[in-house]
Amino acid sequence: MRKSSIVAFSPCASYDASLAVSLDKLIGHFNGWNALVKPGQKVLVKPNLLADAAPEKAVTTHPELVRQVIRGLKSAGASVQVGDSPASAVTLERVWRITGIQEICAAENVPLISFEQSGTKPIERDGFAFAVANAVMEAELIVNLPKIKSHGLTTMTAATKNFYGTIPGYQKAQLHQAYPRPAKFCRLLRAIYDVMPPSFSIADGVIGMEGEGPSNGHPIPLGFLAASPDAIALDLALCQALGVDARRVPYLVDCLTPDEDGKMFDLRGDMPVVKRFLAPAGGAHMLRFIPEPLFRLAAPFAWIRPAFNENCISCGRCVAACPAKALTVEKGRRPVLSPRRCIACCCCHEVCPAHAIRMRSSPLLRLMGVFRDLK
Repeated sequence: MRKSSIVAFSPCASYDASLAVSLDKLIGHFNGWNALVKPGQKVLVKPNLLADAAPEKAVTTHPELVRQVIRGLKSAGASVQVGDSPASAVTLERVWRITGIQEICAAENVPLISFEQSGTKPIERDGFAFAVANAVMEAELIVNLPKIKSHGLTTMTAATKNFYGTIPGYQKAQLHQAYPRPAKFCRLLRAIYDVMPPSFSIADGVIGMEGEGPSNGHPIPLGFLAASPDAIALDLALCQALGVDARRVPYLVDCLTPDEDGKMFDLRGDMPVVKRFLAPAGGAHMLRFIPEPLFRLAAPFAWIRPAFNENCISCGRCVAACPAKALTVEKGRRPVLSPRRCIACCCCHEVCPAHAIRMRSSPLLRLMGVFRDLK
C-alpha cells in the first residue's frame, strides 16, 4: 500500500510576471526553496523537450517556468544544470533553440547538457534492462518539469512519464519495440521512475494540451501549477483535476488503492476543476484488457495505427522515429504503413511537426471502450 504524499496546486493563468508569484506560492506549501534543496546540492532540472516546437504550441515545458525554477533553486544555493533527451528523429540543437531553453539557460548562466553525450549507466529493474544518462544518475536531486498533455498511448502524460526522457537517444524507440503492449511499457515507465535519484515534480499546467497529444493536439488553458515529491501522487491528482479516469492511464492502474487513511494524496491548496480536457480518440489503453496468450491472435482485430492526412509534408521524421520500421516514404508523398509491423507505440505521432497523423483504433477496441464506459 502506497503512503499518500503531499500534492499542491497554485492558480496561474499566464507565463508573465505572475508566474513567479504563483510558483512561490506553490513552493510555499513545501516550506520554500530552502527546504527543498541544500547549498551546493547538485540539481538537474528536467523539462519536457519532446520536439522542436515553439513554446506557444504547448508541446514542451514553457521556458519561463524553467527560468523561474532555476532562479528559485539558485536562491537556495543549489548547483543547477538543465537537460533532457528529445525524440531521436529531431536534432537536439534545433530543439534547444526553438523551445527557448537555450536562451533561458544562457541568460541564467546554467549548463544545458546533452544526455546523449554524458554517457549512460546500465540498469536492471523489475525484469527490465535499460540505460539512464549519467548526468541523471549523478544528480543529487532531479526537479522534474513535465508538461500536462493528453497522450495517444498512455491517455495522459505528466510527471511519471517525463522521466522516460532520461533514456538517451534511439534507445527510447528500441524500448518501445521491445515492450509494445501499453501495460508492459508502462511497467517499464514505473521501473525507470523507481531507480531515479530523489526528485521533486512541478507540472506546467498553465497551458496544457488536449486531443491528439503529446504533440499534435491543441493548446488549452488549464490555469494552474502543481507539485509533489511523488510523481505518481501528482499524476493521480492531475487525473482528478482534469476529469481523466486514472484507470485509463496504464502506469497508474496499480496505484489506485488509498492509504490506510483512505487518501490517494495529501492535498494542499485548492484543486482546480477543469471543465474540459479531451483525451485522445485512440483506444490504446484498451489493449491491456486483452490477455497475453490471446494478444497475437487478436492482433488482426485489436490494433492502433497511424493514419496520415493532407497536412503531411513528407519530411520523413515519422519514418526515422519508427522503431519497428513499419513506415516508408517517397518524396512528395504520404508515408506508407506496413500494418503487420506497426506496434502502436505512437512514436511517429509524437514527432510529426505538421499535425498530419491521427492514431486510429480498430472497431473492436472502439466497441470495448464503449462497453467499459457504460459500466
